[in-house]
Formats: sequence, structure tokens, C-alpha cells
Amino acid sequence: MVKRVRRCRARDQRGGGSVLTVCVVLVLCLVGLVLAWQGSLLASEARTRSVADLVALSAARAQQTGRPACEVAELAASQNRARLSACEVTTGWGEFVVDITVEVDLVPQLPRGPRQATAQSRAGVVALPD
Repeated sequence: MVKRVRRCRARDQRGGGSVLTVCVVLVLCLVGLVLAWQGSLLASEARTRSVADLVALSAARAQQTGRPACEVAELAASQNRARLSACEVTTGWGEFVVDITVEVDLVPQLPRGPRQATAQSRAGVVALPD
């Protein structure tokens, strides 16, 4: 009995490079999506810190002019699409400090990912010793 040896021909390998290319493109797309989501998360956190600073400065200015600091902070937070979760005014002889905490919803939200970014800020007038 004579066995014939079948030789591998070049045409039998057709399509192998296409499958590899599709796999590489899919992996690159997945990496790109993850990086875009991370960038969006970092941008949202930076925005949250900026909103916290703005709200604290608004509240400090209100306190300095005799208006209720926490009410102004609540208004400033809502105008910047944030929520004021804590506001505390500490006063002393000729000085005051406003401590605030704000929350901002993250966009985009993943099913099991974080939903909000939180930031704290402090502003006020502190008397320096002579």
C-alpha cells in the first residue's frame, strides 16, 4: 500500500492573515475604548475639583458680604450641574472659612463603574498675625 503524501500548498493558507488582522483590530479597538473611558473619567474628576473651588469661592464671597454662604453655595453648585453634599462655615474674630463638598455625576457611566465624583474645597478670610 502506497500512501500519498499531501503537500501543503500556498493556497491552503489563504485567509490566515485576514483572521489575524481582524483580531488585532478588535484588540486595538478595545484598548482605545478603555483609554477613552479613562480619559473621560479623569476629565470629569478635574471638572468636579473646579466646580468645588468655584462653589467655595462663591460661598466665601457671600459670607464676606453678609449673605448666607451655604444657600449661595447650593445655588452655585446647581448652576454648575453639581450637588452640594456638605457645607460648613467656621467663623472667628474677623475671619471665616467655608468648607464644602460637591458631587458630580460621571459621564459615561459603566454598569459597575463609579457613578459620581466627589471633591472638597475650602475658601475664606483668615487674619494673619502682625
